[in-house]
Amino acid sequence: MPKENLIFKLDNLEYQFHHLNGTLNDFKPRLKNTARTFNAKGKKTSKKISKLLESANLNETNVQLTSLRAEIVQKKAFHLENKLTSLLEKTLQQQYSTLLKKHNQKNEDKLKTLKTLDEKYTLPVFCKLFAKSRVCKLLVAKITPTKTAKADPPVWFKDSEYFLAAQDKTHTYNPSRVWNEVVVSTSGCEKLLSQTMAGPKIKELMSAFDSGMDMFLNNKKTKEVELPSVSAKKEEAEESDSDSGSESEESDDDGSNAEVPEDVDEDEILKQYEGLLVGSDDEDNDVAASSLDPTINYNEITDEEPSEDSEGEDDLASSEDSDSDSEDKPASKRQKTEKAPGKDKKTTKKAVLPELMAGYYSGGSDDEFSDADVAPEPIDNAPKRKNRRGQRARQKIWEKKFGKTANHVQKRMQEAQSERQQRQVEYEQRVAKRESKAREREEAQARHNSEQKRPEQISKSTQVHPSWEAKKQAEEKQKAAKFQGKKIVF
Repeated sequence: MPKENLIFKLDNLEYQFHHLNGTLNDFKPRLKNTARTFNAKGKKTSKKISKLLESANLNETNVQLTSLRAEIVQKKAFHLENKLTSLLEKTLQQQYSTLLKKHNQKNEDKLKTLKTLDEKYTLPVFCKLFAKSRVCKLLVAKITPTKTAKADPPVWFKDSEYFLAAQDKTHTYNPSRVWNEVVVSTSGCEKLLSQTMAGPKIKELMSAFDSGMDMFLNNKKTKEVELPSVSAKKEEAEESDSDSGSESEESDDDGSNAEVPEDVDEDEILKQYEGLLVGSDDEDNDVAASSLDPTINYNEITDEEPSEDSEGEDDLASSEDSDSDSEDKPASKRQKTEKAPGKDKKTTKKAVLPELMAGYYSGGSDDEFSDADVAPEPIDNAPKRKNRRGQRARQKIWEKKFGKTANHVQKRMQEAQSERQQRQVEYEQRVAKRESKAREREEAQARHNSEQKRPEQISKSTQVHPSWEAKKQAEEKQKAAKFQGKKIVF
């Protein structure tokens, strides 16, 4: 059987309680289904909810709430106690058995602690003591976190065995008594428990209990995620660029991150960079001539800085090769890489560049494009066909709309009924056939028995053979004959 959803039941009772008190604005449902149920627009559901609210009584609802809350707390605590006890016992028993088999000096203290606990309490009893005291401490900290709350606990919690054990200092499972008299008094027990409680399964169990109690107490934790600011992102980007050490990347980032003020006219900015815009093949020479600095001899500049010791024909050959390679690159990149060993570095000013207002253009000639590439796609004015739903999808829609009165549902019911009738007719035919066969067998048996009795009757009624009759008569005469002998006297 499926388990009953006690949290949903608690939400329903609390809704009824707030409805009867007229404080629905203070009601905060734990589950989304609660709001959907009580705010349903369907006729059947709304009728059920209205009947439920009309028949609700304040005193009965309060009693049900108290008992339900106590039941939920008891079940959660009992589940945590059993699970924690079994995990602790399993872990400690496994450690104890392995340490007994493989004894090391490093684990001597741990083995001594486990041996002391086993001799003094036995490991199952110790695990039960610690687990139940831990549950008492967690429950009291969750439900009654303050001194005032402990002095006046909720009605559904004040009679709980866990609360009573936590309040009574002499109780067997009192957390402070167990910690002081059991854990602290045993050397090495604190370290052993801290290592054991740090296991992944126990951590998962404790977090599940914590979240379950938060759900029960309706303590919704709001987690605020702080997003990094835009300035922080820019600083991180600049730091990463400076670490890379490439001057070209730094210049690109400065241009892309620069913001254009609203008051600046874009046309004036574009006029300043007319000579730097990339043109077609015919205009490349003019643009390059206008953008280059006439005071610099670019034939003497190479991609790599020459060393002080290397002089002669090898240097000239390497410079000519680098010059031929550098001519293929854009002029802007050549300006970035120029560095003379004997010249002072000039300070560069950052310019405010406009953002890209169009897509990428390769700068090739117009002959590369064909009419087929440039021609627009033909516009299809025909209405697009809507794909029809499948049969199952349509049947589901009809079932939601019409219910049992849908045609396919009625057809299925009729088919099922006709199949039942057909099976009933076939069954009756089989029964009648068996009965007729049984009657035929009985009649045949009766005829056979009558045929066997007939010869006996015939044999009795028929006449006896004359020889037998003569013999019978002779025997009868002998029986009836008188004695005719002579009497002899000796």
